[in-house]
Amino acid sequence: MDVRLLWAGVWFTAQNGDAESLLSEAARTGLHLSAVSPAPGGFSGRCAAWQYRSLAALARKRRVRLRIQTRTGLYFRLRPFLRRRGLWVGVLLFVPLLVWSQDLVWAVDAGSLTTGQRARAEAILREQVQLMPGSAATQEKLTAGEYALLQSGEFSWASLNFLDGRLVVEAAAAKPVPDIAAGKADGVFAKAAGTVIRTNLVSGTMLAAPGQAVEAGQLLIGTSRTERDGTPIYEPAAGAVFAQFDWESTQEEPLKITAKRLTGKHFSRRVISTNGQRIALPSWKPFSEETALVTTRHIQPDILGLGLPFSVEVTTYSEQTEQEIPYTEEQALALAKLHSLQTLFHAYPDAAFVAQKEDVSIENDILHYRVVYTIVANICAE
Repeated sequence: MDVRLLWAGVWFTAQNGDAESLLSEAARTGLHLSAVSPAPGGFSGRCAAWQYRSLAALARKRRVRLRIQTRTGLYFRLRPFLRRRGLWVGVLLFVPLLVWSQDLVWAVDAGSLTTGQRARAEAILREQVQLMPGSAATQEKLTAGEYALLQSGEFSWASLNFLDGRLVVEAAAAKPVPDIAAGKADGVFAKAAGTVIRTNLVSGTMLAAPGQAVEAGQLLIGTSRTERDGTPIYEPAAGAVFAQFDWESTQEEPLKITAKRLTGKHFSRRVISTNGQRIALPSWKPFSEETALVTTRHIQPDILGLGLPFSVEVTTYSEQTEQEIPYTEEQALALAKLHSLQTLFHAYPDAAFVAQKEDVSIENDILHYRVVYTIVANICAE
């Protein structure tokens, strides 16, 4: 099959006039007709679209009427698009725009980081270096971004590489520094009274023994010891003394509180950031922003998975009003227990429970909670 017919072909009918001489003249002049078949009053056939005008000129001389039946080929499928000037203008504008935006960040690749690390790294680069989708990636910004990631304390090593619109973020999480027992020059004292269960001496002289009852403020680890020959040696005091003792907490929880609650109304403001420019889109404000709950997100739009070289900052304002919230006795008691455990954890984070005794009463819509925990914990004062 002729390739020209696949690109653009025309099915036609020729009627009246001298149709037979039209076929002969078309063959003599090099007009290639195909699929020629007799038809009432003439014939039908097919030719390449670019040859149809020459064939029509020969037909007019022989008073043969040509009628186009069907247009086939890729050209006629694309012709509606080729006639759209805006499409060609868009292509002409897109090419220089694409070349100009090669220095902008189109995508951020942080696949070596966890989800939380990636979110925190992107926040550091965005807030401290202004390096985000849509911003120009210069060598100064890349170097400053690496220093910003290291100074955050979360990463021990960081590298930023930029090529063809793609910013690659690589970093290694910082390992926690092991605690070093520095010791105390004046000794370690007890911050609570109790019965010693076990000890752990790091340096100095242990003055407490398991089973011994100690008082608050008593010296537990001394700073000197004596060699076999009687020579005194000074050492900083360091270690741990675990004792069993009672720890008391008292909490008061109201059965009615006044707090802010969301009403369900909200609105958003969007700001487009690209190449250092911030464009605020118009928005409608149905209520005051002063008492609203504000949340901010940063989104990079994409088309079919292809990131675009700009980012959108979406700030959502949620309306909230003060309302009276009633608590049941069970809810208030649960809050009181939670607050007591939080206080205990702050005072003795390594505490192990042995027993507990609770006392609950309600007076004037206030729940009074008293608990006595029997625990085993390190009583060495810091």
